[in-house]
Amino acid sequence: MSLADLRAALQAELAATPEFYDFKVQRSERDGSLWRVTLEPGYVYAEGQRPGQASAQALLDDSLDGASAWWGAPVKGGASVLAVVPEDDQLVLQNASAPPPGPDALIRLYPTRFLNAVADAWWDTPWAEQALAALPDLTDPQPVDDGPALTGAPFRWLRPAQRQALALVRHSSAFLWGPPGTGKTTTLGVLLAEYLDTRPQARVLLLSTTNHAVDLATLAVDKALEKGRRPQWRGGVQRLGTRFDAAAYAGREHLIPTDDQDLIGQLARAEAARPPARDAAALQAWSDRVAKLRDALRAASLQVLRRCRLASMTTTRAAFTLKTLRELAPAEGEPPFDLLVFDEASQVSLAHALALMPLGRARLFAGDPQQLSPVLRSSDRGAQRWLGRSAFAHKPTRGPAVALLDEQSRMAAPIGELVSDLFYDGLLRVADDARASPVWNAARQRALADIPADTAVHVQRIRRDGGWSATERGPVRHESAEAIADLLAHGLAEGWQPHEMIVLTPFRAQRALIRQRLRARGLPEAVKVSTVHRAQGSEAPLVLFDPADGAQPFLQTEEARRLINVALSRAQAKVVVCLSPADEANPVLAAIVHRLRLAGDARPVRSLLQLATQPGFPGQALGQRVSAGRHVGELCRVSTDGRQFWLRNERSGAEQLFDTAFWRAKAGAEAGD
Repeated sequence: MSLADLRAALQAELAATPEFYDFKVQRSERDGSLWRVTLEPGYVYAEGQRPGQASAQALLDDSLDGASAWWGAPVKGGASVLAVVPEDDQLVLQNASAPPPGPDALIRLYPTRFLNAVADAWWDTPWAEQALAALPDLTDPQPVDDGPALTGAPFRWLRPAQRQALALVRHSSAFLWGPPGTGKTTTLGVLLAEYLDTRPQARVLLLSTTNHAVDLATLAVDKALEKGRRPQWRGGVQRLGTRFDAAAYAGREHLIPTDDQDLIGQLARAEAARPPARDAAALQAWSDRVAKLRDALRAASLQVLRRCRLASMTTTRAAFTLKTLRELAPAEGEPPFDLLVFDEASQVSLAHALALMPLGRARLFAGDPQQLSPVLRSSDRGAQRWLGRSAFAHKPTRGPAVALLDEQSRMAAPIGELVSDLFYDGLLRVADDARASPVWNAARQRALADIPADTAVHVQRIRRDGGWSATERGPVRHESAEAIADLLAHGLAEGWQPHEMIVLTPFRAQRALIRQRLRARGLPEAVKVSTVHRAQGSEAPLVLFDPADGAQPFLQTEEARRLINVALSRAQAKVVVCLSPADEANPVLAAIVHRLRLAGDARPVRSLLQLATQPGFPGQALGQRVSAGRHVGELCRVSTDGRQFWLRNERSGAEQLFDTAFWRAKAGAEAGD
């Protein structure tokens, strides 16, 4: 775990990250001063790869915000990417020097390589040594705060675990583990509002992975200050950056600093005018202009940062402005912020988090390690360790520095129980206030086609397996796309509203096919069809999940478990899972089927200790419902030599391996007593 190892991991990931991507255009349309460019979902050429080797499957996301765009036909031009609309395969371009290309032409994007900024921090040896020295603190946090206890007194509705989480600020590193529907962002808002009020001199840096997540967290703080009747601190909360959702700040404009708006626009126009690399003189002049604008932007941001008490921004912006943030330190060797907060921290790589950790005297990581992890391209083992995992991989198993929010009020009880048993070891439960609410329960009792209102989890059987499509450059399955279109059509006819439905799939090719089938049926475009990666943070009464092809190697990984967790836990009232025989052979997806099957098992439970004393054990117990300590399930498999057997756990749906000799010996010892 040396600095050299970490630097090697960064180099491996940078080498695996293309400098540019070429996308094929379907159409370009002017939208006022902007251009909307719709891309062909199945085509992208990544630098260093064969044409067609990659698909656009996981590329269109917030990481392309701010990218420079270039095209060579019909007229050479450039622009900057103002926003990405992944659900529509669309780029929103600003400051275009010429009209973007039309159908079948290519547009090249140069993404902002935020990893370069992270790497720069790790090649600054004195800073890197501070950052690496913070690693042991994740596992062994120390007391650091002697301020007043945060009681949450103005917020009587806080649940016990939420109230417990307020004490996390007393530790040098702490973890707020918020499974789906547990109110993690609301809890974070209350915690920070209380922190600002009880520590009038304290300063906070609030970070999150996407602009949308930064907006949600910033607004949660302002709402908590408002509801807690602490208006005097609201003006000290500032949302830095320009890629925010303006509509979300209606009535809360005080959160947006105006100082750097013009500079950002100038910088965007300058970066969009990047000359070709072969023109060295022009490239040098361009580089100098961009550097001057960045220096001016840094100075403006510094003024905002100096006067505010809570600054919020993306983790990417924090990496790019690390020099500015470091200059806020009150004295040499002291951190500039009293509290550094990482929201959605399970998606922030360990290397990225560590590089920023010296900015805070105390650090709080809020997120859910059972949901999506950091995006990683390299297969290098070092890169997997430092860039494919988050700080949650080092959190203490238990203790006062860890708070698990264990009550959820999103999912109907059967959905919540499924998610809890599959991914949270049964610790997640429906909140008492939700369970006791007739309104909450009525909203989660809704029929869909022939699926009864009281069936919250339904498996839609699909006869044919999906498979890879060379044309679509991804896994597709026509039968499940048709089945989803049928269910949605039924739902709309029965009174479901388009915004109450979400269709999720892991693969962009299947997403495109489902959209095509919905359009062919004349179903409203307001029905959201999305990849699961884009769905974290959303929710709806009805979720339809289509894995498309369970035989895909990706769907048999640990990351697939997290993805399936995200998909199922978006649902409030009903979740429909489309499964074919190949899907049911997938060990990750099979757990859903077996969990549902065994949940209704009313057979008597027989103890393994009793069965192990009988001749023929474990073969004679095959297929029986048995208990092994706290585990109950069906004895589903026995090895050919009889030395091992497997229990299908009725709560998790997963197989558990047991040793025959161990249980015979244990049964014999107890019989002897």
